[in-house]
Amino acid sequence: MPHQKKDCDYCPPPHHPKPPVPCHPRDWEMHPSWIAGMEALNAYGDWVSSFVLHIAFQWIEEHKPEVYASVPEELKDDVGVAIAAAFKLVKELPAYQRGMEKRAAYEAEMASGTYDSSKTNPVWTGLVKKVRTSTEEAFTEQASLLGDTEK
Repeated sequence: MPHQKKDCDYCPPPHHPKPPVPCHPRDWEMHPSWIAGMEALNAYGDWVSSFVLHIAFQWIEEHKPEVYASVPEELKDDVGVAIAAAFKLVKELPAYQRGMEKRAAYEAEMASGTYDSSKTNPVWTGLVKKVRTSTEEAFTEQASLLGDTEK
C-alpha cells in the first residue's frame, strides 16, 4: 500500500476488500502455510493502511501546528517523519501515560498467571481460534500423506 503525503495532507491508499499478495503465488507453487501467511500479512497491511493510518492522520491534522513545529520544511511530506513527530507528542498525553501504567499491571498479571483475557479482544480471539482450528484440520486431513512434515 502506498503511503503518501502531499502538502502536509495524508493521501490514503484505496481499500481493497481482499488485497492480492504482491507476488501473486499460485496455490500449487508454494507451501500452503507460506501462502496463508503472506495473504494474512497483506490483509493486515491493508487494514493498517485503510483504517488505522486514517485515524492517526486525522489526529495529526487536528494537531498540525504542534506536530510539524519540529519537522524541517523539506520533510513535511515524509510519512515516517510525521508519524514520529506525532508519536513524540502522544507519548506525553495522559491517555498514553495511563496506558503505560496499565501495561505494567498487565505484564505483572501475565507473569503471575492471573490475567483474565475473557474480555480482551473477544472478536479477534474468536477469529484466531477458528482460523487456527481450520488450518490444523486441513493439515490433519492430509496427515497420512504428509506425515509429521507439516507440524
